[in-house]
Amino acid sequence: MNKTKASDAAKARARKQAQREREKALDIAEVRLKLSASERADLDDLCRVRAGDEEPYTRDEYVRMLIQIDKRKLAAELVELEKSGPCTRCGESLPGGCKGLFKGEPVCWHWPSNPRLRLVVQRPPLDLSKWISGK
Repeated sequence: MNKTKASDAAKARARKQAQREREKALDIAEVRLKLSASERADLDDLCRVRAGDEEPYTRDEYVRMLIQIDKRKLAAELVELEKSGPCTRCGESLPGGCKGLFKGEPVCWHWPSNPRLRLVVQRPPLDLSKWISGK
């Protein structure tokens, strides 16, 4: 290996070590996901399209942003839920309520069909191909 390649490799190792130290300081941990081929393709398309004319988001960046977006949305939904008053069955504050003690009774907030805080996925999946080039 010549001096330039050795120098480049040393710089790369130093950058990687610095990255590991930053991640450790921020308590960043790796989380693995199992995604089908079509879900991975969708994720890559979303990373590219959502970035606009910038470099595509990394998968990590995109998932982190989705978490932050959903966290803000949930906070707003919880504020609205508090405005609706306590559970009509147990009288406790929502969303905790009776913690499911009366789950299954239609008047209980925890009744299985109560969709207020659930994530809903449209079925069948949306076809975005006309907006995503290359498909």
